[in-house]
Amino acid sequence: MKTAILAGIPVGYVVTARSALSKVAYLHSTWSIKFVPSSRKEPEVSEKLVQQALGLAAQSAEAHVIGFSAQRSRQDISDRIKSFFRFRWFDHSLLRYLGSSDPSEFVRGITSVLEEESEWAKCVKPKDTSSPLLLPESSFVPERAQLNLWRHAYAYGDAGNIIGAEKAIKSFEKSHNRKVNSGSFRSYKWIDRKDRVFDQEGFHFDVTHLEGHEFVLIDANGRENLVKRASHLNLDPHGYVRNSAS
Repeated sequence: MKTAILAGIPVGYVVTARSALSKVAYLHSTWSIKFVPSSRKEPEVSEKLVQQALGLAAQSAEAHVIGFSAQRSRQDISDRIKSFFRFRWFDHSLLRYLGSSDPSEFVRGITSVLEEESEWAKCVKPKDTSSPLLLPESSFVPERAQLNLWRHAYAYGDAGNIIGAEKAIKSFEKSHNRKVNSGSFRSYKWIDRKDRVFDQEGFHFDVTHLEGHEFVLIDANGRENLVKRASHLNLDPHGYVRNSAS
């Protein structure tokens, strides 16, 4: 069962929201819905709520975080959560129906979002460690035609986004999953536009140059890492360096 974490709903709406959503058979049988409420009257995802949502999501194998916020600047919040878990914003204007005698518009909105999330999990979410979506976006430099891979994967609000993401994944694999000769062995590895080889070992990558040349790699902190000839750099899927170049 997938877990939907609704973060930022004002605490005064939680009882009504939980009651209304519990009556929807589809949601009850497919999703476990949890709340990380805001103590304010307006929907808001504070730093504290970000940490709570991340902690709760870490306890689930299939967590989707749905944010509610009237804040003007929300990009930093989105970036921090979506680096680890599926994240999207919800139309917080629908919260007003929780204060009325008929919350059905809010329920329909949540149901529609979670139906789309189910389809996203089926078609786009990485099924194993071989997915290109696990490559560090900050460090892997794709061909220009493949630049939109992660944008398609993060997108939401339109069923066409899911179709676009599926196509982008297949196109990316065709361009960047290439055969590499190593002695008498041949294997497929991820190679970016700058001929850096991202050799996946579980949930991290040993990055080398295809021809053994010196290269520079930008990590998730925006830092340039110089990797000398015939050396490598170890990265996690988020683009953070696990060790120094060696």
